[in-house]
Amino acid sequence: MDFKKITLSRQIFLSMIALIVFSFLIMLFVTKQQIKSDRKKYHIERLGRKDRAVAKSIEAMIDHKNPDLYNSFSGTLQDVAYIHKLILSIYDLEGNFVLSTDTSFINNSSMTDKIPQATINQCVAHDKKKISYDKQNFHGTYRILYKSFHEKHHPSANHKFHGPSPIISNHPFCILDVAYSKKDILDDIDKETNAQIKQLMNIYGILLFFAVGLAYFLLKQITSPIKAIAKHLSLAKIKKNNKPLTWHVKDEIGQLIAEYNTLMEELEKRTQELIKSEKEGAWKKMAKQVAHEIKNPLTPMRLSVQYLEKSFNDGAGRDLYSDNWRNKLSEFSKTMIQQIDTLTRIANSFSDFASLNVQNEEPFYIEEEIRRIVNLFKNNNVAFVSSGKHLNKVEVCIDKSHLTRVLNNLVKNSLQAAKENVPLKVVVELKATQENCMVAVSDNGTGIPESAQDRVFEPNFTTKNSGMGLGLAMVKKIIDDFGGSIDYSTSNKGTIFHLKIPLNK
Repeated sequence: MDFKKITLSRQIFLSMIALIVFSFLIMLFVTKQQIKSDRKKYHIERLGRKDRAVAKSIEAMIDHKNPDLYNSFSGTLQDVAYIHKLILSIYDLEGNFVLSTDTSFINNSSMTDKIPQATINQCVAHDKKKISYDKQNFHGTYRILYKSFHEKHHPSANHKFHGPSPIISNHPFCILDVAYSKKDILDDIDKETNAQIKQLMNIYGILLFFAVGLAYFLLKQITSPIKAIAKHLSLAKIKKNNKPLTWHVKDEIGQLIAEYNTLMEELEKRTQELIKSEKEGAWKKMAKQVAHEIKNPLTPMRLSVQYLEKSFNDGAGRDLYSDNWRNKLSEFSKTMIQQIDTLTRIANSFSDFASLNVQNEEPFYIEEEIRRIVNLFKNNNVAFVSSGKHLNKVEVCIDKSHLTRVLNNLVKNSLQAAKENVPLKVVVELKATQENCMVAVSDNGTGIPESAQDRVFEPNFTTKNSGMGLGLAMVKKIIDDFGGSIDYSTSNKGTIFHLKIPLNK
């Protein structure tokens, strides 16, 4: 998924959710490590308490008078180990292995090796008379056990312990090895940690649900003014007064809305100036075009009048019934009528262009109407082709006169584009879809010059020696008013105009 193509609101929402989830994952990881550390510390302290309890029990239960350590501990040691679920071993004061509650230790030399004297000395020197060790997969302690006589306890016995403390006297008896399986400890830690993590995940899941809801609510609060601005911009019209937005908080969004309101006020001023300028420009351009078009026929009219006057003054008018005078008068009349017709066409063209907004829509069968229009040009090699069945029942609802103007203009343009020494052929073709009817006007003429292809629908643009350049502009406007479209393709083999007109629903 391309993140850049996602809407701004979704980007913010997804970013907030990602940040919340990432924060929860970090918190979960840190909490898990902390729980593991706490549980490990707890187990070490718990095993330390068990270690002291085991020492207290053994010192109270064994027969200290029996010098044979194996016989003294063979029955008692197994019971104590079972009660406390520990692995217990006995060494003599010189560090030699005597017995263990775990028979696998007997065949494991690394667990039954003689305790180094240095380790024994460290154990004796310790205030609690014990020292910790790590062997293979076990963690344990060596502790000095003392005979339970009524001698006065060693002063070091007065230190504080959490639980029962072993008897420490001046008569050491043996060395107790209390071993713990690291795997069992780790399994217990993992089990307890996972149980707490599961509870935390349930709590985090509930928090995430509320966080998502809160993020969605905040997102709506953040994006609502932006959407309001977007809606106002979409509804903004050039000729309508646009209402300003209101925001009662002077924050970043308030600044944005204030700038928007200022911009809309400035836009309103610029719009009015632009409308006024466009109106003036349109009138100036139209006036210039009208003046230019009227000036063209006025010049030959003036010259004809002057020539007739000169002929009359030179004596041609003395005999008003002479053939010479009649010929000159006839030529003058033809010139004047021709130029007056030109002025009439100019006036009609501007009148037609100005009256395009007046429409008289009515439903009719388009095939029948196109046949009638094309029949007007039957002497000019213009043919009509109907592609498809039941086109005689295809109905549109537009202004008939406007359709006539469109086809007349396109056909006349095609007729005027004929090549020299090439028989002209113009085809008007009708097709229909479920939504529109398609009309194509094609010819085998010279085509539209490349320099003019981008401007064919502009008013006052023409490639002909005569005309006002309003024909195709008028066609484009009529088709747009129909709710249809028009385009074309052209080459040196001819031009095809494609019209799309909506069907009557």
